[in-house]
Amino acid sequence: MKKIIIIISAISLFSCYPVSHILVGEPRSPISPSEVKILLEFPEDFEIIARIDASSEFAFKDPSFDFTWQSKMDKTMERLKSEASKLGANGLVIEHTDNKTKKNITMTEDGTNVNESHYKTGTATAIFYEQSQ
Repeated sequence: MKKIIIIISAISLFSCYPVSHILVGEPRSPISPSEVKILLEFPEDFEIIARIDASSEFAFKDPSFDFTWQSKMDKTMERLKSEASKLGANGLVIEHTDNKTKKNITMTEDGTNVNESHYKTGTATAIFYEQSQ
C-alpha cells in the first residue's frame, strides 16, 4: 500500500504541468528561452513550428505564488517561451490570453466551503524566423 501511495504522489507531482503544445511543423534544435521573442503579429517570412497553450496555474514542477494579474501573465509568458525554446522556436505570436477562475467546493460536516483561485491562460504560435541584425 505504501508503494502505491508513493507512485501516485510522484505521478501527481510531476505530471501536472500547465503547458502543452501541438506540433504542426518541423522542430529545430533547442535554444535558450531568453532567445525567444514575443511578437504581436507574424513577420514577413517564417515557419510555424507549434501551437502552445500555457497558464499560470500552480505546478509543483515550476512552482510560483503569483498574486497580481501582471505576475500571473509574466508566469504564463515565461512558460510559453520555455516550451517554444525546447522546440527551437525563436518567436511566439500571441493569439489569445484570458483570465480564469477555478472554484473548489469542499463538503464537510460544518457545511460547504468554496475556494476560488484565479489564473491567466495564453495561446501562442511558435515560429522560426530570420531576425534582422
